Amino acid sequence: MGAWSELDAAYPPGALTPGAAFVAALAHLHGATSIYDSTGALMRFVPDAGRGLALDNDLIERVERSLRHVPLDDFLREARERLNHAQRCCLALNLLDATLAAGASSAVRERYHMLIEGLGIPAEMIEPYRPALTLKNDLSIFPQ
Repeated sequence: MGAWSELDAAYPPGALTPGAAFVAALAHLHGATSIYDSTGALMRFVPDAGRGLALDNDLIERVERSLRHVPLDDFLREARERLNHAQRCCLALNLLDATLAAGASSAVRERYHMLIEGLGIPAEMIEPYRPALTLKNDLSIFPQ
């Protein structure tokens, strides 16, 4: 478990927080330029609040600022600096899961690789989980 100081982090208004980085990265994966745009509804990028990431106006504003006004390379640099090891692992697994769930879209696969590389996540960190996540997303194994 991390230090208490990680839980009490105070971020200046508009700055990228770890939670905002998580949501923005998932939005970037799907090519969204807003959490409200036509590529999906807001909830597509924000997990259930009962799992630890609470949706509030501050988070929405930070994510929107990142998606609309921060170039992708700058977002990746800032997120790489902001996220600790456990957060990067969690994000990497969520990005892989979302990529596999999206199917065979080459655009999503390309964005996935760009995000993973840009966030400084080594492939060997996530490759052991790929078979399990692939199976989780392969619903074709259930005949009708």
